[in-house]
Parts: sequence; C-alpha cells; structure tokens
Amino acid sequence: MKVKIVDVAKEANVSVATVSRVVNNIPLVNEETKKRVLKAIKKTGYKPNAIARSLKIQKTNTLGIMIPDITSPFYTEIVRGAEDVSGIYNYNIILINTDMEPAKEKDSLGVLLEKQCDGVMFVGKNLSEELREELIKAPCQVVLGCVPDSGKDISSVLIDNEQASYELAKKCIEKGHREFALFYDEMVEGYVNQERISGVKRAFKEHDIHLDESLLFYGRETVLGGYKSMEKALMMDKPFTAALCYNDQMALGAIRAAQQKGIAVPEDISVCGFNDLWISQWVQPEITTIGHPMYDIGAIATRMLIKLCEKEETEIKSIRIPFELIERNSLIEKNN
Repeated sequence: MKVKIVDVAKEANVSVATVSRVVNNIPLVNEETKKRVLKAIKKTGYKPNAIARSLKIQKTNTLGIMIPDITSPFYTEIVRGAEDVSGIYNYNIILINTDMEPAKEKDSLGVLLEKQCDGVMFVGKNLSEELREELIKAPCQVVLGCVPDSGKDISSVLIDNEQASYELAKKCIEKGHREFALFYDEMVEGYVNQERISGVKRAFKEHDIHLDESLLFYGRETVLGGYKSMEKALMMDKPFTAALCYNDQMALGAIRAAQQKGIAVPEDISVCGFNDLWISQWVQPEITTIGHPMYDIGAIATRMLIKLCEKEETEIKSIRIPFELIERNSLIEKNN
C-alpha cells in the first residue's frame, strides 16, 4: 500500500503541515522535530510527490540542456560535466538535441519551458538573434555554453576560440609551414567557425602569409567531412604542407584521405585538429590539437545556472576557460 503524508505525520506525532514543511525544506521547523520527521519518512518509506511539491514551492529542481547532437563526443563530455554537477545539488536534467536547426531550437526551448525547468543551458556553435531573444524572454534562468551573448544579457562559459586557433596556426608557422589548406565547418557564418578562421588569418597576417581561398573548404564536422575536404584539396593540384581542421574528427578523416592517396602524414602534409578528443592520442600519427575542456564547460556552466536558480548569483558573467595547445607527431618541421 502506498504510504501517504498523513502516515508520516502519525508516525512522527506531528501535523501534516509540519511534514510538508520538512519535505519542502521550509525553515519553520525546529531541529529536533525535523529529525523526528526525517526518521519517520525513512521508516515508512514515504516518497514525496515531486509534481505536487514543485507546484507548491514553484520550483522543479530540473535543468534543461539544449545541445546540437549527443552522438558527438564533444557534446557528450559537456553533458557529463553538467550531469555530475547537477547531481551534487540534487537537480535533474532534461536533454534535447537541436541538430542546430533554428525551428527545432525554438521548439526545444518551448518543450523545456512546458516542463517548467528552473534553468536552461543552450550549447551550440552559434546563437541566432531570434533564439537569443527567446532565451532572454524565457521565464527561467539561462546560461550559454561554447558561445557568448553579443548583447551581454546572458551568462556564458567558453574558451577563446580565436586565440586558440591563432596559437595553433602560429605553431605551424614556427615549424616552417607557409602553405595551408583549411577544413572548417559547413555552418560558415557560425560563431565558433568564424572565430577559429579569424585566429588563423591573424597569424597569417602577422607572418605575411597569403591565404589561398581556394584551399579553404567547408564541410560536415565529422570524420567523413574531413575526408572529403582533404580529397577536394588534393584534387586542386595546389601545394600545401599543412592542413588546419575545425576539430579532431575532421583531422582524422583528412589523415585517412591523404594516406589512401599515398601521401604521408606528417612527412608530406602535417595535420592539426581541435578539441583533443580522447582518440587523438590513440591514432597514428597522434594529432596535434587544442585541449578544449569540454567537461569543465559543462560543469562550470551548470554550477553557474544552479546559482542563478537558487538566487545565489545575479550578475551576468562571461567566463573564459583556459585552453591548451597540445603538440603531437601529426605536426613536424617542414622539409626544405
């Protein structure tokens, strides 16, 4: 038989209202009575009705997370960080894949609001103006992951993509490379894409290197996307000694395409990635990349969101997480 709140009240010899206050963490019960109620709850096995409780206190202890695609190991790490932190603070998570489609992003936000989430985290490669306005109007707390808010109305957690890409390109130049192919995301105007390309261009400009736009390719941010980009680059019959890729998946595909054409990596062409996915150091050659702390982004953004939900924090912040340039053997000195 299901245990009711009245059963707990009888066991603890208190009123139903007192049990309700203890369950809902309302600080109007003295410590001795609270202990007696908690002991009764444990003894009877009473399970509070989460829906009724949320209606009473106007709080669900639920966070909604919007990500492009859970099958991407990049976003999986972010969600893991979010889940670990939310568990510590007794929050639950509702996860939605948006596929980076504007209509689906808007619909996903609507679903999370219908579920009465206390807070929403949007993670993506770009923040459209339309979605930004919807997030600002949302009747809950909001934090961004991996992208900033240009208007500084929403808190965010990310790395400096432009600076990271700049340092990676600069490292290649220091190795003697001056002819490059660039393999970037098909979301050409996306924030992350543009920041990373901007960093490369800044390094090129500082070292008087010409960017051959015909060797700038946009494709899926997948292994197959990198494979196809390298195939196209090699068909151009234009020399390049290094390929800079949007992420490690594209770098893996680019390496495979080059090797299948009889081109040695890194002896003939050096290849660099971004994000430092675990597989990057378990392939040959091991991939030179940028250490992107995906887990930390998820964890820090979630803690920030919970603080906002708990009214512990009210200030809008943009937190930049440190990145690391990780040099491995897919990048070598250019042969003269």
